[in-house]
Amino acid sequence: MVGFNVQEKTTPKILINIGALLDIPTASFIIGKRGETIINGGLGQVTAVVGPGNSFKSTIIQYMMLQAANRIFEAMKTVMLTYDTENNTSLSRLETLAARFPNLPPEIITGAEAAWTVTDKGHMFADEFANIFGEYIKEKLKDKNSKMVYQAFTDPYTKKELVTYIPSFTAVDSITEFEASSTAIMLEKDIDKSDTNTYALQQSKFKTKWMSTLPRLTDSSNTCLLMTAHIGTKVDMATGPAAYNQPTRQLQFLKTGDALKGVSSKFTFLLTNGWFAHTASVLKNQGTKGPEYPNGPTDHNDTDLNTVRLSVLRSKTGVSGCTITLVVSQTDGVMPALSEFHNIKENGRYGIGGNDKYYSLDLLPDVTLSRTTVREKIDNNALLRRALNITSELFQISIYKSEIERIGLLCTPKELYDDLKAQGYDWNMLLQTREYWTINQYDNPVPYLSSVDLLKMRKGLYFPYFLNEDKTVKEQYAKFVQPVAKK
Repeated sequence: MVGFNVQEKTTPKILINIGALLDIPTASFIIGKRGETIINGGLGQVTAVVGPGNSFKSTIIQYMMLQAANRIFEAMKTVMLTYDTENNTSLSRLETLAARFPNLPPEIITGAEAAWTVTDKGHMFADEFANIFGEYIKEKLKDKNSKMVYQAFTDPYTKKELVTYIPSFTAVDSITEFEASSTAIMLEKDIDKSDTNTYALQQSKFKTKWMSTLPRLTDSSNTCLLMTAHIGTKVDMATGPAAYNQPTRQLQFLKTGDALKGVSSKFTFLLTNGWFAHTASVLKNQGTKGPEYPNGPTDHNDTDLNTVRLSVLRSKTGVSGCTITLVVSQTDGVMPALSEFHNIKENGRYGIGGNDKYYSLDLLPDVTLSRTTVREKIDNNALLRRALNITSELFQISIYKSEIERIGLLCTPKELYDDLKAQGYDWNMLLQTREYWTINQYDNPVPYLSSVDLLKMRKGLYFPYFLNEDKTVKEQYAKFVQPVAKK
């Protein structure tokens, strides 16, 4: 029988791990070339964060993009582009945020190794930006150096190592104010003239046309696009019987009466993952009225730390409707490890032992924590950050990934710690591993070990590729993963 003559076939959709509770809800689990379980979640091709004003939307997409680029930089340089439609970007602020990511070059916007281009509506309208974005995609597709071998991933057709484009990143903040020059001209003369009445309609048409191109452009070139959009209250102008009709929602998990402002109808169904930032509030201690997690004994800034509840409005890769809480610093941006700690502490102290004042993680029992020291210890203890990551992922897996429980892998952090220790594994070494995949997965000097891998190890279903038979670290990785001297 004659088959379809299609040469260009669908390729795997790979998401970049970005931590901060954002990976597991959007993830699927796939097996790497050396048997490891890759958590394929985090940042996808088209991601949006929507919400009302002052909900840290911009800060969140900046974190997502910077963390993803930071992890790609471990294997290969990449580039970022931000288009600010509200003309309020501070370059020094962005470079301060970027400096928190160790693999990114210094002065990433203004320095000699600049990898982040930032522009705004004051310098170009949206149609010019869209053309530049489209031309970049064309040039990237032509450039042979834009492709690289992804060591852990298998091409489903050739069964060889996957070869695809190096991820690059673009952010539009916000799509609500994404304005074409043709519509801007309408308002430059007499703003009250009748021919300006179609301004909103023309804007919507332009956004619809541009958004229609995004799945093809982003997917073909492995370019991640991030957007923000404003949410406000829908104004119902209906009268008579129509006023009693139940209002419709743009998305299932959007609250009735809320509406996305200034976006095309395409926006809601072209997203890979869409997040709703809501319920932003200052994170104060109710007793002292100071910061819940002070940054050292001299920190009295009671408004720096905030919590932002993020709900998944739409996900093509994971579950919709779930909610997480991010801890965001007005100074330092999203705090991934502190978010993970706050998540498990506020959810029944999952994986935490001790009392109300002094406690420790079940996966790191020798490190004593308290509310006033945890932030400082997170900054100075890599093992603590890794233990928090694993613990928070185990908690999320227990909620969002029922298949892990169905196949009998799920356990508590305490059970995981005790059982792997009894099998002869050194937890100090396990906590020096890497929780996110990289393009150079096996050449990376820090080996990969996912939370699901640990659950499989407990059941004897996986043995880490970086260990010898006696459970010591192979020479290739021994420089970066070493046993900690016992006291």
